[in-house]
Amino acid sequence: MKKYEKVLLAIFGTFFTAFLIDVLFRLGDPKVKEPDDIFDPFTRILSIPFAISVLGIITVLVNARLRSRREAGLPPISKLYRASFWLSFVPFVLLLINSVASAINGSSFLYETFYGGEAFWLTFMLTGVLMFSWIIPVFPVLIYWQVLYIVNRIRIKRAKVK
Repeated sequence: MKKYEKVLLAIFGTFFTAFLIDVLFRLGDPKVKEPDDIFDPFTRILSIPFAISVLGIITVLVNARLRSRREAGLPPISKLYRASFWLSFVPFVLLLINSVASAINGSSFLYETFYGGEAFWLTFMLTGVLMFSWIIPVFPVLIYWQVLYIVNRIRIKRAKVK
């Protein structure tokens, strides 16, 4: 690992650790009774560098791994990395299947049942956007992983051409 990568990992790790320590201290605070009380203004401010740090750590580690494979004479993109790229589409496919099933069978929300396009979009928005993008950030991380794979793939192909 190069020196600048170690420095980046140290910076990202500092923000990552600061956020986790703050959240853990807030969880241990007897004044915090509701889960929403964990995120005071300071924790909300720390959450932005935390999110950037998670993506930065992933990027640095993946690029270091690809470079070490290339330096060892192995193909930079392994079968496992390629398989993880294709498997990252599974949650999107499952969301579409769930939305289509709701359009056919109906979707209930607030004592009302919706069918057709309304049920499709209701399920798509509640499950995909609200649940897996905001509450549990599965889709943003998967999209980032896919973009990182595509960018690295293009960089490797361009390096072979030169």
